[in-house]
Parts: sequence; structure tokens; C-alpha cells
Amino acid sequence: MGIFSFEDQLLQYGQYHNNKLNQLIHVAFVPTILWTTMVWLTQTGEVADWSLSYIWPLNGAFIGIAIYSLYYIVLDPLAGTLYAPILFGLCAYANVWAGKDEIAGVSPQMAATMIHVVSWIMQFMGHGFAEGRAPALLDNLLQAIVLAPFFVWVEVLFHLGYRPDLRKRLQNKIDTAILEWKKSKSKKVR
Repeated sequence: MGIFSFEDQLLQYGQYHNNKLNQLIHVAFVPTILWTTMVWLTQTGEVADWSLSYIWPLNGAFIGIAIYSLYYIVLDPLAGTLYAPILFGLCAYANVWAGKDEIAGVSPQMAATMIHVVSWIMQFMGHGFAEGRAPALLDNLLQAIVLAPFFVWVEVLFHLGYRPDLRKRLQNKIDTAILEWKKSKSKKVR
């Protein structure tokens, strides 16, 4: 599986996210997990000053989002380019949030941590109850963390009619992979 192969990456991730309810849970909570992580990464401090520091200080959040955006653009230029402004918007808001004195009586970092924990719980529930399968992160943590935000974005785009030929081809491969997984799982039970 090539790390720069869009289809390979989506196939790997899609095998763990084929249930519609689980996909909806991920559409809601993967960006939330990414955003709360950005809130934490704002605390790294600025590595340099630049003309856009008032919106995007050059901190860990900005650098992380820049790297994610570049990777997503390499994977699929159109989908990645469409997603980049959303990611940078989340980054700007993470910096605003982190700059507040308190949120609902707690520090912005603590509030982000609580939101982060709830988001992970929701995702695990989605996998356990809706998907009936352990999350992808148990097989490939890095791939799941890096690809998850882009995967949910591409799922949204697919539902809006983006690259229907790819969606169909990918779904056929996902269905085959899930069937093979179920067969191997039933062999282990015997």
C-alpha cells in the first residue's frame, strides 16, 4: 500500500468505516478531535513571526495543518485543495479558543481535553455498536490519525457526487475486503 496512493489509503481506511451511522459519527467527531489537538498544539509557541501571525501563528497547530494539507493535496489535488481552507479555518479558531481566559469555568486546554475525550468515546461507540469492528487505529495508528480527517472529507464529497467512478470502484473493493475479514474472523472462532 503506497502512502501516496489515494485509492489505497481510502481502501484501507474505508474497510473500518463502511456503516452509515459510523460514518456520520466520524464526520462529526473526527474534525472535532483534530481541532482539539490543534488547541493543544497552539501551546508550542511560535517558531517565528510572520505577516499572518495575527491569524495563524507559526506554532505546532499551524505547522501540523500545513503538513496535513500538503499531504492531502498530493493524495488528491482537488479534494485536498478544497479541504485546506477548512483546515486552516479550524486552525485559526483553535488559536482564538486557546487565547481565551476560560471556557465554561475551565481553561481552554481543559475544555478542549474534555471535548476530545467525549469525541473519542463517540467514535469507539460507533465502531463497537454500528460497525461491529475495532477501529482502524488498532491496526495502523499513524495512518488512522493522519488519514481520518481527509477520509471523512472525501466521504462528504462522495455524497455530493464527487468522483462517482472512484466511489463505486472503492466500495466494491471495500465490500470484498470486509467479506474476507468476516471469513477470517469466522475461521478463528471455529
